[in-house]
Amino acid sequence: MSTLHVLAMLIIASMFVIPWAVVSSYSMEPTLEVGDLVVMVPPSQPCSSLLNHVAIYYSPEFNDYIVHRVIAINNIQGCTYVFKGDANPVPDPYPVPYGNVVGVVTFVIPQLGLLSLSYRTFTAALYILGLIILVIIPAYILDK
Repeated sequence: MSTLHVLAMLIIASMFVIPWAVVSSYSMEPTLEVGDLVVMVPPSQPCSSLLNHVAIYYSPEFNDYIVHRVIAINNIQGCTYVFKGDANPVPDPYPVPYGNVVGVVTFVIPQLGLLSLSYRTFTAALYILGLIILVIIPAYILDK
């Protein structure tokens, strides 16, 4: 097995082991841009440790994951957070309970997630399939 094959397998395996997400909106600019891949770690205790950090939370109201900054913490009835995108003029509309925070951003790889965002459309999926056929299959055949 060639070094290239081993490297490709390690990269693919790490995508399933290391928790990551892709920024899909402009709400965190200039800190994060659309297509940035963010690597996260689970949120730590105590509750106040997330203040001013960029984190990812699940929003049942939008049925989606949101990457925003924690701007305030409410400890009165459990731990809830107020999030806001750096580019947004106002905070997010709903307080977020600690249990909905899935991770804290620790590392950013600029633009690496653009391919992930593009495969969400049928046309992009066809282009990716074509790329696989044109590049990977000939490379496999030439490697033999």
